Amino acid sequence: MKPNKNKKLILSLIKDDLINYHLITGLEALGFDASHYTLFLSETIFSLIGINGDDDTEQEALYKLYLGLFKKVEKFDLTENSTQLENLALEVYTALVVQRITSKKVKI
Repeated sequence: MKPNKNKKLILSLIKDDLINYHLITGLEALGFDASHYTLFLSETIFSLIGINGDDDTEQEALYKLYLGLFKKVEKFDLTENSTQLENLALEVYTALVVQRITSKKVKI
């Protein structure tokens, strides 16, 4: 797959995961248990970026980074402005790519 096409796919998956996260946290704030509706797209996103799950500690740290950035979407009104969502998706993507590059440099 071409790098630019791959990036577009990953950004689309991140946006989908952000929207799902926004929905789940909104439902939970209303008192519903929506945790069973998580899409688990992070595993697919990590794989597409080239982050493997060989090291559980590294995988857990990446997931914490991922979810930490996702918390920002809780404050968004998704009906008004898609630019915020696109910017956050790009921020998440960039953080994961930087983390992947950094972890590969350390292991060499």
